[in-house]
Formats: sequence, structure tokens, C-alpha cells
Amino acid sequence: MRILKLEQPRMSGPDVQDWQQFLMLKGHLLEPTADGTFGPKTSAATRAYQTAAGLSVDGAVGSQTLLRALRDGLTLTTRTVSLGFDTNRNCQPFLNCLNAEGMAFAARYYCKSTSQKRLSKNEAKALSQAGLKIAVVYQDAQDGIEHFNGVKGKASAKKALEQAADIGQPAGSAIYFACDFDPSADETRGPVTEFFHAVNAELAAATVSYKVGVYGSGLVCRVIRDASLASFAWLAGATGFRETSAFRPRAHLLQILPSRSICSSPKLEIDDDIAFTADFGGFSI
Repeated sequence: MRILKLEQPRMSGPDVQDWQQFLMLKGHLLEPTADGTFGPKTSAATRAYQTAAGLSVDGAVGSQTLLRALRDGLTLTTRTVSLGFDTNRNCQPFLNCLNAEGMAFAARYYCKSTSQKRLSKNEAKALSQAGLKIAVVYQDAQDGIEHFNGVKGKASAKKALEQAADIGQPAGSAIYFACDFDPSADETRGPVTEFFHAVNAELAAATVSYKVGVYGSGLVCRVIRDASLASFAWLAGATGFRETSAFRPRAHLLQILPSRSICSSPKLEIDDDIAFTADFGGFSI
């Protein structure tokens, strides 16, 4: 979903109408009908909702406002939306809490580390039995251009395939690969693209067929998707990354920062995520 805000020419469409219906339901937009155009009254009503919800007030439907509104009952008529999270912690101790929080999916890691960052078969089974879908992303560091080239893409794909086999990840689901920094256009079209070409080649040769997903900036997601090197795109939560706002309407998953802690004794630190489609490559086992 795009960021809705007051601008010229006026934004309009079914997403604006859905937002207006929500504002009317909450008593912030006092209009007889939702006309589907984001004008001054809708902007003022958005500010009123943000104030009432304790959000930053800017009159725009950004990530935090959208997340809170979805929790408060916003319905999007043109998309199947679900709420989830990503974390580097084993989620087994938190299953009851995650259900109480309304989480529909958990995004977890494949990686070289054997710490609790890495998704285990037992955790995958427990999440599935608790009714949560699982999305997986391969990431060791991948936070600088030195981690990207064809050789490293092949190595990452091999390790991801080993771990997918270990937990019994079903065919047809996705393995996302992270690009957790903001590369330039040249870096994206060079080493990052080489990395994803190698990932695709390795997954294409595997005995079990998996789809490729990309996690990263709007620029990375756009270039990799447009090159047909990923079936799914997970837009990183860092709003200062290149092309974040422009790519947002195309994202299958949207990460929302800052991180927050949920549950208690112990707490679980998470990033919130929104899935904008029923199929984002998630799975259960």
C-alpha cells in the first residue's frame, strides 16, 4: 500500500476510500460518504486519528499509522493483509503471547550461526502448530557490499538449501536473501545482482524447488524483481534507504521500525511486518 497524504494532484482510489471508511468508523471524518479522494478534510481526520492513537502527527498514512490502524480494525478491500514480525530469537517460549498479539506469521533466519538466531526444526514445528506461518530469510551479515558477489551468493544459497532440508521446508515456498544496507545503483546492478544470479542458479539446480525472495531497500527490491531474480520482495524498514516510498506499493512484505519488545518474563524483541498478499512465500510444516 502506498503512503497516503495530502498532495497535488490529489491522491485517489480504493485505498483512500478504505482509509476514509476507517476514519468515519472511528469518528474522525464526519462526511456522509467516502469519496476516495485524499483532500484537506481527510488529512485533518488523519491527524485527529494519529493524535488519539498517540502516534506522530503528520497527516500521512505512513508505516506506523498503517500498522496501528490495521490493529484498530482497518480493512483493505483490494488486498489480503496480515500482521507478523521478524526476530533473531527462538520463538518457542512466546507462542501464547504471539497468538494474543494477533500475529499471523513469523519471519525467522537461516544462517551459519548455530545460535538461537537460526530457525530449528523444533521451532518451525511449534510455530506451525500454533497457527503461525513462517517466512525465512538467509542472512549472516550481508550489511555491506563486501558480502556480495557471485561466489558469496552461491555459498549463501547452498547453506540456505541445507537448512531448508533440515527443517523440512516445503517445496514451492520461498527463501528470502537479505541485503541489509543501502547500496548505490551501481552496487545494486553490479555485485548485488551477481549475488542474486548465483542464488537463482543454485536454487534452480536443487532437488526441491524453492522460490527466491529479496529483502532490502526499495532500489534493491525493484532491480532484483525487475530482473526476474526474485518472486517476492520484503521492503526493509529503514525509511531513509533508496526508493523506499516508491517501491512500497509493490512490496509483498513491509518491515516497520523501530523495533519493540512484546511479551514479558522474558521479553521478545521484534520488528513488526505487514504482509500485503496471502502468498508471500510463507509455509507451515
